[in-house]
Order: sequence, then structure tokens, then C-alpha cells
Amino acid sequence: MKIERTKVLNMDEAIYGMRNPMNSWDKSDSKAIMIDGEFCFTVGENDNELAKKLIRAGTDHRKFMRQIFISCFITIPRYIWTELDTYKVGTVRNSCSTMHKLGSFDLTPEDFQDEVVNPSTLNTINSLGILYRQTKDVEVLRKMKQLLPEGFLQSATFTMNYENAYNMYHSRKNHRMSEWSGENGICEWIESLPMMKEWLHCK
Repeated sequence: MKIERTKVLNMDEAIYGMRNPMNSWDKSDSKAIMIDGEFCFTVGENDNELAKKLIRAGTDHRKFMRQIFISCFITIPRYIWTELDTYKVGTVRNSCSTMHKLGSFDLTPEDFQDEVVNPSTLNTINSLGILYRQTKDVEVLRKMKQLLPEGFLQSATFTMNYENAYNMYHSRKNHRMSEWSGENGICEWIESLPMMKEWLHCK
């Protein structure tokens, strides 16, 4: 599995809006600074303290987190996609399609998490793939989809917000599946997002 092309968007406007309830924009100390020829938004100490206070106060108060958006290209096994969908509130997944692409090429062990796939299953799917390329019979494709193991690595452009990521982390940081809690897992990636490690642990 891997997570690529990560972008965090709208943090500046979310931090500005965080101060709307008390009209306290004059206390904001966040700013954009130039790094390597690009403007990067940095959260100031005052704004960070307010953000942590709102996070500790609960979901009703940390609305600003729902306005910080994350986009990434993520490749994970199908059995993790089903668990990720638990958090499908305000998220979007635009997946690489098995309906359109499965059968257009032979699968190899590298197409599966940890390269774990039953050789007999792989041979059967690839044999059906050859038949599908010859016939374009939808029933053959249907059979391939039914046989496709849960370890098949499926990629998607995935968008969510900081609140989604915050909830994922606290629900899954000690999960039995290493794809969530292990080295280079989803929780470790969430911690790597700007400000997130500090905000996750501000209890």
C-alpha cells in the first residue's frame, strides 16, 4: 500500500473562520511565508492555542477542522477500503475501476497486498481475463469480479477533511491491521499532515 500526492487545502481560511464566533480576528498570528519560492501557510502560536482549545471542547466546537481539506492518491487492499468507508461522511473516492479495467491485462502477485494471492485463483482470473478480451462477455467479467481476492490493491483519489482524519486516527491507531496502525500505515500518514500530530495529542 502507499499514499501519494497528498495535499492539504484551505487551512488559512479555516483558521480565519475559527475566530468568527468571538470576532477575534485581530488576535490571529498565522501567516503565509515564502519557502523555496512558494508561499506556505504557518499557524501562529495564538491560533494554535485556540485550535487546541476548540479541539478539546469536542466536535461541536472544532468545526474549523471540517473546513481543512485533504486530497491524496491512495493504493490499499480492498479489505481496507471497506473499513475506510466507515468514515464516509463528507468524503469522496474516485477509484480505479475494476469494471472497466479488470480483464484488460494479466494480474501478477505485485497487484496484491504483500504479494499474497492463491496461485490457483490468480491463474483462474487470468484465464478468464484472456477469455474476456476475446469475447467481451460481461458474464465473464462478472465471474472475475466475484473471484477477485480482498487483498487486491485498488487505487483511488480520495478526499476528506481534518475531522475525518482525526476520527480515523483515534479509532484505528491501535488497530490489529498494520495497514492502519503499523509503520507507513494510514495513522502514521495522518500524523504527518500539517499541524495534525500536535492537534491529535492535545487532550
